[in-house]
Amino acid sequence: MEQYIFLCEDSIDGIFTAVYDAWASGYGNKNCKVQIESYESNYQLFSTYITVNTDLEKAEKVGRTIKKKMSVEAYESVCRAAMTSRLDKADVIYRFIQLGIYYGPSIITNYSNESVQSIFEMNRTVGNEVHHYLGFLRFFELKNKVLYAKINPKNNIVALLAPHFADRLPCENWIIHDEGRELAAVHQVEHGWVQVRTNDVDFTALGKVDSEEEDMENLWKAFVKSIAIMERTNLKLQRQNLPLRFRGNMTEFIERYKEENTEDERLNNYSLDGNFVIESALEDHGVNEK
Repeated sequence: MEQYIFLCEDSIDGIFTAVYDAWASGYGNKNCKVQIESYESNYQLFSTYITVNTDLEKAEKVGRTIKKKMSVEAYESVCRAAMTSRLDKADVIYRFIQLGIYYGPSIITNYSNESVQSIFEMNRTVGNEVHHYLGFLRFFELKNKVLYAKINPKNNIVALLAPHFADRLPCENWIIHDEGRELAAVHQVEHGWVQVRTNDVDFTALGKVDSEEEDMENLWKAFVKSIAIMERTNLKLQRQNLPLRFRGNMTEFIERYKEENTEDERLNNYSLDGNFVIESALEDHGVNEK
């Protein structure tokens, strides 16, 4: 039997619109599939592809249905799941909504179901990365007194990070920039924060780092280096607690990170003492990593 694949943009509104169109198509839920539109996708034989244009009215209707038929908790779980980088997330959300409309609020705890389990796993993935970035995100102050932080997360988590820093830094103007997705959370004092696209924004025009900020960065690096205990260096444990992918935008690592040319070099050379102690340096101190 022919399958109908609804292609949508990678956003919660795009996915909800595709869910609405698939449900209203009359082709039958078993014959419909929702998929994120990507140039890397391989087209399947005996399938009809339908491009979905994002419609905010349809998306709002789906959102209201989830809250009414399932629960607000289910709605929040679906929204977080939509933030993951998993390519199959759109269809998982579609199947989850189908089940939720039938079973009601209890669906959120039905972990024996594959779709519910996938929603749970995606929520955990997003939650873990948010938790990491709350500790690993680094701001630096520009000459115009704006705090700027650059991140490269696997998942689309800017909207989940912004409320935390809006609460912690309400008296500061700041920007959290997701470089890969070209998104940013922009906070203005007394006006709250908004999420914006940065496709046409030249962040090099924001201004250079303030001279006082450079002094503070040097002090921070000196502190990180001073608290390191050379004899207890454990690179493997460091990588578990602070994965390499977070270090490229961290003040205490950023300079050395840019100098490294390959992943193998970074794996061998990263350390938390601020100087990225390499194994040859450990040998000079009579230390062997275990």
